[in-house]
Order: sequence, then C-alpha cells, then structure tokens
Amino acid sequence: MSFIDSAGFDVKVYRRLFKSVVILLFAPFICSVQALEWQMPLAGDQQSFQSQLAFDFAREVQRNTNNKLLISTFPAGELFQGEQIFGAVKNGLVPIGVRLISALDYEHPLLRLDALPFLAKNYMEAFNLYKASKGDLEKVLKVKGVKLLYAVPWPAQGLYSTKKINSMDDFKNLRFRPYSKVTAIFGKNLGLKPVIIPLTKLNRALRRKHINVLFGSALAAQKLPLAKYFPYWYDLQAWLPKEMAVVSLQHWQKLTAVEQKALTAAAQTVEVRGWAKSKQLGEQGKQALLAAGVKIETLSPEVLRSIEVVGLSIVQQWLEEIGDKGRNLLERYIKK
Repeated sequence: MSFIDSAGFDVKVYRRLFKSVVILLFAPFICSVQALEWQMPLAGDQQSFQSQLAFDFAREVQRNTNNKLLISTFPAGELFQGEQIFGAVKNGLVPIGVRLISALDYEHPLLRLDALPFLAKNYMEAFNLYKASKGDLEKVLKVKGVKLLYAVPWPAQGLYSTKKINSMDDFKNLRFRPYSKVTAIFGKNLGLKPVIIPLTKLNRALRRKHINVLFGSALAAQKLPLAKYFPYWYDLQAWLPKEMAVVSLQHWQKLTAVEQKALTAAAQTVEVRGWAKSKQLGEQGKQALLAAGVKIETLSPEVLRSIEVVGLSIVQQWLEEIGDKGRNLLERYIKK
C-alpha cells in the first residue's frame, strides 16, 4: 500500500506526475540541444537557381535527419562573399558552402577542368566529364580539408557582344571581364583586353560601357540587364562551369553515420534535380533573350574553328601543367 500524507495525497503518484510535467516543460530545450545548426553561405542571390538548389538541399537534410540537422542558408554574400566561401569552409569558419569550381583554379589545376574551352560542349559531355573526374576531384578536395557533396552546372557559356563578330580581327581590343584564370587566358588569346571588375560593380560597369563582350550563359541575362547593353549573344557552347557544395571535413567527421548518410542522400537528390533544371533554364534563357530583342547568333565556321583552336591550346597547356593525372582523366572521359 502506498503512503498517504496528511493532506490525502499519494506521494508516489505525485512524484510520477511531477516528473512527467518536468519532462514536458523541458522537452523543447532538450530537443534544441540535440539539434545541430549549420550556416551555409551562398554567393548568388535568392532568385539564382543555384541558390534555390541549396535551399532544397537544406530542406532535404532537415527532412532526412528528422530535424536533427538544420541548415540556414545565407544568399547574396550575406555571410561571406563568393571569393571567401571556399576558404571559410576549408578553415572551418562555416561547416558548408557553395562555390563555382573553376573560380578555385588557384587551389589546384584540376579545379580548372570544367572551364576548359570546348572540352565539353553539351550536357551529356559535361556529365561524362564530371563522372570521369569526380574521383580525382574528391581527392583534391580532401587534401584541402573539404568533402564534395554535389555539383551542378550552369548552362553552356556563350558570348555577349556589343558588335557583330564576323572575323577573328573583330575580337581585337574589345574589353571583357574574366571571372576565372581560364577565361582570362582564353580572352587574352582571342585578342580581348581584360578589365577586372568585382561582380558587385558589374552593373555600373555595364552602364558606363566599360565592357564590350562578356562570357556568360543565356540565363545570366535574367540576373543582369544584359539585353539592354548587348544586342548579340553567340551560342558558343564553350563550357559548362559547375557550382559545388562542399562540407568541412572536421564538421563532417563529427556527424554520426546516419547523419552522413542523410546528407549524402540529400546531395544526390539535389544533384539529379539540378542537372535537369539547368538544362531547362538554359533553353528558357534563350527564349527570354529573343523576347528581349537580343539576336542569338552563331559564328561562321571559319571563326568557330579558329576559336576552338585557341580553346584546345589552353587544354594542351593545362595537360602540360597537370601531367599524367590529366591525361589519364581525359582518356577515361573519351572512353565514356
């Protein structure tokens, strides 16, 4: 028989009730302690399809981990500017981030691969190149202290121009903005003059007509008023540069095996979705350019051949720099 105090309360029952109330009151705090919160910096704004993919990834991770891992995204350089993101992840300042791979070519020549001109000119070729190089890419990133989660290309790069291009001479001394080492070399070899302009000041440079030509996909005109300044867009299909999401190894290794599996599954889902979305948006971008009055042009066969020769000379320079690893990679790519 349980003890009944003078007030008529069953003490054992009272204690059980009190314990239950305490658990209910403190459950939210216990859950919040258990939940892991990560910050994810993004260079693009909220409307960027690459940013939208990062938002999807964060939601997938939250769902896959039953709210145990929460990722907050910070678009438009709100947390770190684009050029700072990889370093922030590499040095453990943030657990995760998204960065254009070819913009990291100073880290290792392999990271230049998907921006090499005319090596991959459509989505099938770009995906085969990704499959052939993914293992090597993961090894390079591991040495840097990060792990690859997913990679998704922007639509194929073309050339915006203020003038019609009829010959190679028409490229001479036109001003352009390089956004990577490869685009700088490529433009210089075409006879273009580089103008270093931060992305945040590009709009002003366009208004002041500081740029005559600009490498970019048809989709780029949805973010910048390119149709206003460039009456021509040449569909070069020159390369498909990829953005990649990477996670700091020191943060990755603190996750449980179940959490790591959840992140990997979310990354695979977003990567598949992203490749399909990129292709769809590339076509929509072309239609938008036409609707805005931009003429979508193709270069003459003679000019295109000359440009491809310039591009392939850059591939050859890359092979000389990277050595056997690059040759073996391209052999795997050609066989796919």
